[in-house]
Amino acid sequence: MKQIHFFALKDDLLPVLEAVEREISIKYILMGHFPKMEFDFFSNRMQIPTLGQSTTESASSGRSFLVTGHAVPIEVRPIKTPSGIRYSLDQLGNPDTVTFSPGGRWAEDVVINGRVATVSDTPLAQELMKTFNRAFKKQFSKIKAFYVGPGAAILLDEGKRLTAAEQSPREFDLTRQARVA
Repeated sequence: MKQIHFFALKDDLLPVLEAVEREISIKYILMGHFPKMEFDFFSNRMQIPTLGQSTTESASSGRSFLVTGHAVPIEVRPIKTPSGIRYSLDQLGNPDTVTFSPGGRWAEDVVINGRVATVSDTPLAQELMKTFNRAFKKQFSKIKAFYVGPGAAILLDEGKRLTAAEQSPREFDLTRQARVA
């Protein structure tokens, strides 16, 4: 699996997504399991609601989008559950995609990390990963294993938490210094 981990606010993400959209005509589709065949689809970064605001206190439970070429069809998997059919929108049936989990500001003092990733080795998925990687490298600075946007870096320097989860112990937060045991 290839992945890019980052910390970003809305103003940090907009130039990254703009750079990707300039190179590849893409769309964003909200991932998940839905009761109806109705899905949130966005043709550009400006349409994504609450971009830069985390929807949960943890990166593992935040919202994610499939990102793929604008003309690429999306496959939906019906899943039988005890309460009826649900419709799953994920990478399993959509190999020409990457996942984009924006993370963002959760509370006054907390920024949740985001991620771009793929389990697919198709040419389009790999090209999307390379394009995102170039954009993050150009726009963000690298701190340890994370790309950090300019706005998120200011919050880090102000002592705010850059973390995978609000409930996570502070010793696991991103810092500029090496931890002393």
